[in-house]
Amino acid sequence: MAVLLMVVAVFAILEPVAFLGDSDWPQPLVLVGLAAGSVVILNRLRRWVTTWSTTTYRRVLIGLGILVVVVQVVVALSFMDVGRADSYFVRNQAIRLAHGDLTWNHYFLVYPNNVNVTLLEAALLKALLPLTHTPWLILNLLRFAWVDTGLLAGLFLLKRWQHWRPGAVWLTLLWLLSVPVYAFSLVAYTDALVMPLVLDTLALVTWSLTYRGWRHWGICWGTLLLISGGVALKSNMIVLWLATGCLVLLLWWQHRLSGKKVLGWVVSAVVLLGLVLGGMSAWGRQQGYQKDPNVALPVTSWIAMSLNPSSEGQYKQADYLLVDQEPTAAAKQAQATGMIEQRIRKLGALGLAVHLMKKFRVFWATGDFDSFKLTTQWIRAPYWYQNHQREIQFWLVIGTQLLFLMLIFQTIWVLLRRPVTVTVSFLTIMLLGLTAFHVVFWEVEPRYAVPLLPVMMLLGTLGGCLAPTWQFSHAQVRLGRWIAVGVVALCALSLGQTSEDTVIRSDTVGRQGNGDYFTLPVARLTPKASLSWTVPVTGASNALQLQIQPTNLNQEQRLPNLQPRYPRGKLRVQVQANGRRLKTWRTTPTQAMAQPLVYPRTTAKAVTVRLVNTGKTTVKYAVGQAQYNQHTGAVLATPAQYPQLYVINVHGPHALTGGLAITLFMGVFLALLWWAI
Repeated sequence: MAVLLMVVAVFAILEPVAFLGDSDWPQPLVLVGLAAGSVVILNRLRRWVTTWSTTTYRRVLIGLGILVVVVQVVVALSFMDVGRADSYFVRNQAIRLAHGDLTWNHYFLVYPNNVNVTLLEAALLKALLPLTHTPWLILNLLRFAWVDTGLLAGLFLLKRWQHWRPGAVWLTLLWLLSVPVYAFSLVAYTDALVMPLVLDTLALVTWSLTYRGWRHWGICWGTLLLISGGVALKSNMIVLWLATGCLVLLLWWQHRLSGKKVLGWVVSAVVLLGLVLGGMSAWGRQQGYQKDPNVALPVTSWIAMSLNPSSEGQYKQADYLLVDQEPTAAAKQAQATGMIEQRIRKLGALGLAVHLMKKFRVFWATGDFDSFKLTTQWIRAPYWYQNHQREIQFWLVIGTQLLFLMLIFQTIWVLLRRPVTVTVSFLTIMLLGLTAFHVVFWEVEPRYAVPLLPVMMLLGTLGGCLAPTWQFSHAQVRLGRWIAVGVVALCALSLGQTSEDTVIRSDTVGRQGNGDYFTLPVARLTPKASLSWTVPVTGASNALQLQIQPTNLNQEQRLPNLQPRYPRGKLRVQVQANGRRLKTWRTTPTQAMAQPLVYPRTTAKAVTVRLVNTGKTTVKYAVGQAQYNQHTGAVLATPAQYPQLYVINVHGPHALTGGLAITLFMGVFLALLWWAI
């Protein structure tokens, strides 16, 4: 695993994935320089922490703990995700179940893997809706609290391993600074639910070893229930189930568990996994869900997707459509199996090896685990964030990637140490197992690796406790500081060039994008009919991007984002703000969709759009059908339609980030590096 992490470090510096949610990256030489400087700064910080008194250490640790809670509460109450793609369907279905409507969306027949998380969210909503019609902020807080069990588990393990000092401070600081902890905790989907499971499992197994009799077995069964629940929510957690079995066997090999206890753990694991999966299936049936094998995608369809070189093993809609169009389960299976065989033959041994390496890069190369692709639409978020999202993301990506590299370096140190402990072996099995699951067998996305982030944090903290520190001589200090000035100057110039080369000419200040995933519901405007709606915006605006759908029904359902074709269509479009009409267009549906419609700039906090069909052909407009208000988050008694729209601020070209931000960032970095040397 240490060798693989060395490859990860090379990819993270030289080949980070730029085609996902992170489109703006600094030059590789900038990452090399900043990573080298970060190693020096980290070395000085580690030496400094060892000089603290016991009282100082305790106060700093308590302060960091308080800061973690305060920052998480502020973030949880400041951001409200609208729910996009899979989480959008999960949220809508959960609201319906909470209201007693047991009719399931067709989406869940195709993707039964999301049924269990829907049942869980519905149970929470049923408890919360009598208290509030906007429960999403409470759910944010609950997700943060759940994710933080990983931090508590890590602190417990450091205490047991006698690395509380300085390990507790480092782990808490990492948790405070980790962008993925915040990003995944804000999105209502399975990723946050499985994120802390590895450390929780290891802590519970370690705790169980201190007890005998019923206490030991109580902790054992609680641990296995937790793991089984993880498998029920996300299938890749079967790796954790198997890794826990390996951990139990390793403990037996070290004579820390008797043969009878090992047998009890194994039997309990099998029985409880069966009970949990069977119980969730029964719960689903009780809530009206009925599987249909002729509709559901077979397991082999995901393997077929994973072998598609054009997408580097990620989800591919074209692959989904090829399998989904088959009418029966047997035909779907045959189609997926044929795709697998064809792609393996076409790739060959060398091509397959290259393809797996590309998948490995997608899985591991970004330290934010593609956090910024989780959602692009917020019900609530600070204006300063929404109006400068791309610039903020650029700086967060740099900081997150540097933090990720530090974790990699220190984890490699731990993995190369001998002898290897049982706990490190378990964590290594998880790193290898989940990597193999997605890189070799399954579809791959960076977010699938997020359960490994707490593992990397713990191993990185352990590496920081065990790795030696060094001190520079006076001659090295003088030379090092001159080198630091040169490196920082070059990095600043490169960042400035990257910023100038990334020309931004428009910003999206308002959107309603739901309704363009899986199914494409439409509002049909018959001749002389109209459609009006209001969209809140976060800043000045002067353009609209409408979402008119193609006329062909098959295209409408299967091929989104095609240009509409209405040879005889006519459309009148009006935009208003603050009760004043800004502009009226008399156009055709095709022309209205071809490019943004520009109107006089307004600073109004909302714009109202009105479409009138003045032609003789019915016009189809894309909408999202939701059980909750897409702009306020309030849960609705009956579903409503929310037309899709993108409100844009088209402006003169400007750079990605300002010179002041670059100067400030690099100035602080140079000051820290100067101090560290």
